[in-house]
Amino acid sequence: MALSKRITRDLLQCNNYRVLVKRCICEHAAAAMMNEHHCETIPATDDIKPFSDIPGPKGIYNIPFLGIALQFKPFTNYTPSDMPELLCNLRDKYGDIVKLKTGTSSMVYVFHPDYAKTVFQAQYKEHAKTQMKLPETFFKRNNIPKGVVLLQGEEWMKMRRSTQEKILRPAIVANYVPLIETVADDFVDQLRKTQMINDLHKELTNYTSESIGMLCFNKRLGYLDGTSDFDFYTNLQEMLTSFHQAFFLPIKSYKYFNTGIYKRFESSTLKIYRLAEREIKSQKQKLMKLEREGKLEEYLEKEPNFLHSLLSDHRVTDEQVSVIILDLIGAGIDSTANTIAFLLCDLAQNPDKQKKLYEEIKNVLGKSKKVKKSHLANLSYLKACVKETQRKRFPVFIGAQRILEHDLVLGGYRIPKQTAVAINNDAMSVDERFYPRPKEFIPERWLRSSDEDVTMGRNHPFGMKPFGFGQRSCLGQRFAENEIYICILKLIQNFEVLLPANVTDIPTVKRTFITPDAEIKLFLKERPEPVV
Repeated sequence: MALSKRITRDLLQCNNYRVLVKRCICEHAAAAMMNEHHCETIPATDDIKPFSDIPGPKGIYNIPFLGIALQFKPFTNYTPSDMPELLCNLRDKYGDIVKLKTGTSSMVYVFHPDYAKTVFQAQYKEHAKTQMKLPETFFKRNNIPKGVVLLQGEEWMKMRRSTQEKILRPAIVANYVPLIETVADDFVDQLRKTQMINDLHKELTNYTSESIGMLCFNKRLGYLDGTSDFDFYTNLQEMLTSFHQAFFLPIKSYKYFNTGIYKRFESSTLKIYRLAEREIKSQKQKLMKLEREGKLEEYLEKEPNFLHSLLSDHRVTDEQVSVIILDLIGAGIDSTANTIAFLLCDLAQNPDKQKKLYEEIKNVLGKSKKVKKSHLANLSYLKACVKETQRKRFPVFIGAQRILEHDLVLGGYRIPKQTAVAINNDAMSVDERFYPRPKEFIPERWLRSSDEDVTMGRNHPFGMKPFGFGQRSCLGQRFAENEIYICILKLIQNFEVLLPANVTDIPTVKRTFITPDAEIKLFLKERPEPVV
């Protein structure tokens, strides 16, 4: 039986794909068989069922490598980008806990908030996660140290601690509000001239790129005014697309050969990494000059400087600083732009909700142009709108994953340690069992003061974790949230946002992050009393 067209095309890039297949299978088969044997033979106790009893595809679908390939075209109508739909189909067939063969091992997928809570709150020391083979291959070949996203165990904990204390503490993140606001004000001024956005996702990527430049380099990178000499948007999209394509290859041929997917990933990622290196070098020279002139302390008192705090930390090397910046860029720019784009579309399609948000912004900010920490704390409806958009279109492909460090009873089954478990927030967040009327945009479901029946979703907090949970949660969460809040409040404060009359649906494509699948045009009608 032939493999899928995608697998075949990738394999044919190799001179001798039979050798490759044999090598890939042999590399993991022995360990996988031992692991699977251990998993399948853990005895049941009382009413707890063994791992082998977890429902899921059987028979040929359990053949290493081939099993997962048979789930996609040409054997089914699914493509790798349809993985969330495939998993929902498996949930409907097998229930809220499903075992699926992926490569040489089995992964457990859960579809209930209570199961997600159990997995998230299990005991972890190493905080290991499933390996991302394509980035790991890239870093190894280019002799670049791994970033915090790829590290495991003590190495990961060391870098995580040194980074999170500089970016996750609310008091520290609040200091970046004026920097983000400056970018947002310029964005609004630019849009006021055109009263229209032709490609919403691209324009918002320029906004988030400019904002991340202020966080990482304390510098405007020129993406709003078009003065930048680097095509961030194209390279970022190439990096994320190739990463997503490689993720579903049953045989990771790029580990042994320079395949097309690997070349595209390496080219785009290296360009972004070199940009980070260049900007870090420039800022480092600036900081050293200020220090020689005795002006450094005065400069640092004026505004926060994330890069300086990293460079002055003896626990982090200069190379690691570049990789930390690369992590923030890769994880933060596209996902934040997506959330803002989808929320603006939701508000345009629900004018009553947009009006309610506008009234809240007027009441909290008045005619103030400057956003204060106290303002953000009181914009509860804005935060509910953001959360509702993330629920409707969960930002991350499928959701978080964990590798169990101890045996865990889950849904009546005993899951052995070292098993990978995927938290399917993508499916849970639109499941009407947990969130009534899931297709509707109802920010009120997140408000404590709301009496609507839809608020039952608040009883399932683990059904909606767009930034993950615990020690492995997103490092840039608080900065990204402020980027979203400030951009939305500035736009709604000054404009009524409108979609073309013939637009009733916003098509999406599910890659690493869920993204608009086409250019979105947005009209901006200036408010009678804009804040300028």
